[in-house]
Amino acid sequence: MWKNIIGQKRVISILRNIHKSGRIPHSFIFHGIEGVGKDAAAIEFAKLINCDSPDNVNGACDECKYCRQTNSLNSSIFKFITALPASRKETDDGENPASGLSETDAEILNGEMKRKSEDYYHKINIPKANTIRIDSIRQVRREIYLTPDRGKKKIFLISNADLMNQNSENAFLKILEEPPGESVIILTTARINSLLPTVIGRCQKIKFDSIGNDDLLAFLKSYAENIPQEEMNLLVNVSNGSLQKLKSIVNDNFLTLRDSVIDYLRSVITNNQPKISSIISSVTSSKDKELVRQFLYLMILWFRDIIVSKSSNDGIVINRDRIDSVSKFSARYISDEFEIINNLETCISDIDRNVNMEIMLYSLTYNLRGLIRIQ
Repeated sequence: MWKNIIGQKRVISILRNIHKSGRIPHSFIFHGIEGVGKDAAAIEFAKLINCDSPDNVNGACDECKYCRQTNSLNSSIFKFITALPASRKETDDGENPASGLSETDAEILNGEMKRKSEDYYHKINIPKANTIRIDSIRQVRREIYLTPDRGKKKIFLISNADLMNQNSENAFLKILEEPPGESVIILTTARINSLLPTVIGRCQKIKFDSIGNDDLLAFLKSYAENIPQEEMNLLVNVSNGSLQKLKSIVNDNFLTLRDSVIDYLRSVITNNQPKISSIISSVTSSKDKELVRQFLYLMILWFRDIIVSKSSNDGIVINRDRIDSVSKFSARYISDEFEIINNLETCISDIDRNVNMEIMLYSLTYNLRGLIRIQ
């Protein structure tokens, strides 16, 4: 039901009107920053399309056979496609791409899909799953032309579609050129410009908004009700409109991780190598990509606040409880904030390319030394 979606009232209104019109396009691209509910809305829309008792205000009933099948994320009417690790063996034509995974990878995939079915906002995290493989697209091509139950549509959700490689995307384009009338394809992406222009041109695009602070705060009060109000406000500000980021910073103990970021920057400036090594080791020892990504993201927010502070606009500083530290840093050091943020964003992108995260952070340290100096 639409009540399962946090915010996105404009998007929900668009999808309601499309469903009410009865003229549902063959293909969509849901795009916007990470963590704002693109997958969640796609699943709810898929349920609404095939629901036996749809309500144009509230959405799908969540109780009928077809809603339950869609909730499973893998049924005869709904398929969820995501990036997978490399297969240990060639899969035969007609075989599920997941059948070629190692026993460990298959177990992780099943666990992640279960978590996704329980929480549509869950970000699937499978080690070395960096690409949507061409055999996954071939599976779509095989199944999309099968006839669904009368009056129903086969729906395919390709999550993080920008992870398709060139071969996968070219194979997918052939499907888009001649889609059957009883099918709907939904691509979700935070990087729409990474898709082929020919793919973008054949899909109806729906832009997702950042989630408003009021909606995030209401969610946080139910998700982690023991957090003090002042800290809740800070966490919502830092999440930058992303529910996924909000949950991540709560789960990763934001205040402690931010202290590590500040200690790391101080150590870079003073060239305190033992301290740098200790912090890098603590952040990377668990090989948790999300933790390293969060560490880098908090650093981006720190330098974003430096830029704001230099423009004498302290009212929009995100790290408001550390505004004195931000101001002192800005006054004491000369730093190329835009180049630093560019370096940090590159590192975040490299995480998904399976780089050695420890080596990456040491390389970042070397680069930062050349970009920050005492006034």
